[in-house]
Amino acid sequence: MNDRRLYFAVIIPILLVVISALPVPLVVNAAKYAEVGREMLMNHDWINLTIGGDAYDQKPPLLFWIAAVTFKLFGLSVPAYKLAVLLFSSIGVYSTYRLGKLFYGKETGLLAAFFWASSLGFQHFNNDIHTDTILADFVVFSVWQFSAYLKTHKWKNFLLGAVGVGLSMLAKGPVGVVIPGAAIGGSLLIKRQWKEIFNYRWLIALVIVLIMILPAMAGLLNQFGLEGIKFYFWTNNVGRVTGSYHGSSTDYSFYLHTSLYVLLPWTIFMVYGFAQEIRSLIRMRKNKPDYFEVVNILAVVVYVGILSVAKQQNPHYLLSAVPFLYIITAKWTVRLFESDQKPKTRNTLSVINKVVATVGPLALLVLPIVVFPEKRFWFWGVYILLYAGIVLLVVKKNSLPRQVVMLTFTITIMLFTVNVNMLPNMMKFHTSIEAAQIFNEKAPEGATLNIYNKKARLWNLLLYSKSPGTYIIEKEDLEKFLPKPGAWIYTNDTGYAEMQELGLDMVVVKKFTEHKQLTSQSSRFLNPKTRNSRFLTMYLVELK
Repeated sequence: MNDRRLYFAVIIPILLVVISALPVPLVVNAAKYAEVGREMLMNHDWINLTIGGDAYDQKPPLLFWIAAVTFKLFGLSVPAYKLAVLLFSSIGVYSTYRLGKLFYGKETGLLAAFFWASSLGFQHFNNDIHTDTILADFVVFSVWQFSAYLKTHKWKNFLLGAVGVGLSMLAKGPVGVVIPGAAIGGSLLIKRQWKEIFNYRWLIALVIVLIMILPAMAGLLNQFGLEGIKFYFWTNNVGRVTGSYHGSSTDYSFYLHTSLYVLLPWTIFMVYGFAQEIRSLIRMRKNKPDYFEVVNILAVVVYVGILSVAKQQNPHYLLSAVPFLYIITAKWTVRLFESDQKPKTRNTLSVINKVVATVGPLALLVLPIVVFPEKRFWFWGVYILLYAGIVLLVVKKNSLPRQVVMLTFTITIMLFTVNVNMLPNMMKFHTSIEAAQIFNEKAPEGATLNIYNKKARLWNLLLYSKSPGTYIIEKEDLEKFLPKPGAWIYTNDTGYAEMQELGLDMVVVKKFTEHKQLTSQSSRFLNPKTRNSRFLTMYLVELK
């Protein structure tokens, strides 16, 4: 893993993925979070959050601060924003390396960090940016620092660990303390380190965290009163677990099958490593050794356990557990390939990985050949070059470095195809972006672009407009909004019919007859022959 040729062979493909993702527009929640940051900058208010002009309480401000600072420095540049988030994500990658190295040595740390940075989950959610993207970085940072403190008892590590928890809570609220608490606190309990548990330093950490989250508390108190504080500490977290606030899922295996693709292309190594970790811990429990590390397994099991019983479930919720899962994966992968034992296991894993590497990209060809036919020669040049590299490595003798490069090429083909072929073509039917472009070109100074109706709530409309307006939900809200001569409104066919019923003096700037939301796909839409049956109609109107 220290071979410089290996670094060259894996870093260039990952850079290709990153670069190909930069032009892809932000949509849905990722656009919403960027818009909150943009309005923060427009309002010159870094504490009281808004979206579409209305007070916003769903998430703490850290990600919005990153967006606002980026837009302040580089203008409304989505690529610059993505790069800024990647800069913060590098903290998570480095922390994964250091935590793995702390417990199992440099080789494991390097492999775990690379697994994380090259995984589908990391790359996708640094493109489709959520608050969990940032949460994962500071969660693993805080666990690394606290783990280092328990080994060295250096104040620096302890204070940085507390700062990490504070930043985690500024990223997504109290959920930011769950993994550090489970990993570090659970480890101390299992090892019965009572002096460390009842050390006064934890009170200092509590004070640091409370000071750090004061900006979030101030904004919520100003805008929502004590209900805002309750929402931050209780409703927005416990309510999603119990279903009293959001969600109704009963799929307790959701994160088990979700992890199989979020962790691509390292899924086979993960399944093997996790099984070995559980088996090893059972043996250790019987033998009762003086030292065994449970920080990483506790971070995974406790957090994923809570997520699994929660009523609201989303793939990006899993992100914060993934660095710890990859440390476990890297630990057992390195041990397997360094040892002369278990040759059959090595061969089995290698064969499975080779099948995934060769068959996966061939199956993916349905996208650029059938779904969205690709005619650019340079696209096919990159595709063929990467696949030729895979074939060359498949016929070589099994080794860990070769499998790492082979699977890196595989995930690169997948994400390159998604970023360059699939997403841009789907964006053509996500008409709110085109509506914003039309508004920017034709709307006079002083006009605002607004959303009417829940089915038209596509936040990228506001993000990409030169003058974002507000989100109008119900017909009663529209009546309160009126009269607004000069205002532009983006709505669906139901909203347009309601506007006609009100007898509004308006002009249809454009009727979009081929609308399909990016995050709402189906096999009938992906099939060119039945695609027309899945289109909706949207309207961009100007009030007179």
